Amino acid sequence: MDIFLYNNYVVLRNRNGCGCWATKVVSGNDDENCQSFNTAAQVDGSSPDPGDASLRKIQQFPKHDTVKLGEHNFLLWKQQVLLILEGYGLQDFVLGTINTHSQSVLDKDGNLVPNLVFLFHKQQDKLLASWLLSTICDEILVHLTGAQSSFDVWSTVVLHFASKYTLTVSTLRHSLYSQKKGQLTLKEYLANIKSLCDTLMAIGNGVSEQEQICLWNLNQFRL
Repeated sequence: MDIFLYNNYVVLRNRNGCGCWATKVVSGNDDENCQSFNTAAQVDGSSPDPGDASLRKIQQFPKHDTVKLGEHNFLLWKQQVLLILEGYGLQDFVLGTINTHSQSVLDKDGNLVPNLVFLFHKQQDKLLASWLLSTICDEILVHLTGAQSSFDVWSTVVLHFASKYTLTVSTLRHSLYSQKKGQLTLKEYLANIKSLCDTLMAIGNGVSEQEQICLWNLNQFRL
């Protein structure tokens, strides 16, 4: 494999002409508003697998004004971050569906040498993990001290909130189905129902219109 510089790119070219990859050399003087993410990308006439995010080249990753993840805005944070990652084709890194590469490959002489595509993939992942951590507040970061990859960061955060929201959903739904009109006016009673439905919707467990009608029929005659 030949390695050389061309127009600020490190180019890797198989000597048999079967493939060529490049990654941009990013200077420390780049725009301070951008965080750079590099990975390998084929630059010859062949077309890489469009589903292989590790063969795409992201030259720069602009800083985005996302909300800081705290204990009460997980779903909003998750939506914003996923949209950004999907926009750059990087969601496979955090979802654990990225194609992986071996750390070493055989050169033309049969010797085991470092796989530069793997190194570029690792660099991309480390930079992405760093960016994810920058979108998380201190009270959540304490749970992520052992995270070594973007997948570690994402899966730890998801698991942290999964158990919390499971309990919250159970409590809210029990309250929803236990509502009594009693001495409340119809307006006050419906406002309580709507408030519970809105809260469930906000944490990703919405109540359909049909279910709300069933709740009304079930609860309206309770004292």
